[in-house]
Amino acid sequence: MRRVRTGPVVTQKWSGREISTGAAKAPRADRVIATENGLDGDAQGNLKVHGGPNKAMCCYPFEFMTQWAADGFDLPEGAFFENLTLEDLPDQVVYLGDIFELNDLTVQVTQPRRPCATVSARWSDRRLPRLMQSTSRSGYYLRVLRPGTIAEGDTMRLVTRLPGAVSVAETNRVMNIDRQDVEGIHRLLAAPELPERWRATLYRRLEGQLEDDTTRLGNP
Repeated sequence: MRRVRTGPVVTQKWSGREISTGAAKAPRADRVIATENGLDGDAQGNLKVHGGPNKAMCCYPFEFMTQWAADGFDLPEGAFFENLTLEDLPDQVVYLGDIFELNDLTVQVTQPRRPCATVSARWSDRRLPRLMQSTSRSGYYLRVLRPGTIAEGDTMRLVTRLPGAVSVAETNRVMNIDRQDVEGIHRLLAAPELPERWRATLYRRLEGQLEDDTTRLGNP
């Protein structure tokens, strides 16, 4: 665990407009209480799409920051509003349903993050949400199975991987990049821990209905 971050909902002036958001989060030096609703001291501005038990904590792999820098983006650690900055656990090696233990805390991976236009507003760059998806640098969410505390320096130990599970990166690929990959869709539908809302989306795609992501991602 490289860093733990939390933040309240405040009004931010980003890209020339005011946004009420809990996206900008500050590092915590103490041990932070984690419950099924998330970290103590953390809040979300739009509870329709953020927060809740299945998105109790947002994780972002530190390795991705080096890749962003190599692509010419000067972004600080914490740029993607994550609660936890992790090392050695990128999207490619973490699977939906993976259960991790951290001292007295037990968490489970629920889904990839689906980036939204708030990232663009913060850094005045409309490319970022789509690039997060297309490069599989989205990060992922955790639910809390057993409440406890968490702090910088804790180790996340994998204790369970479900049979038939798919990686966060593969889930992101099928959901957000190769959206008409029929074989990939069937593989996701057979996997455990896929969110029911996403499952319904995939069934609609098999029927030829492809959703529009413009509202979430913003105009390119």
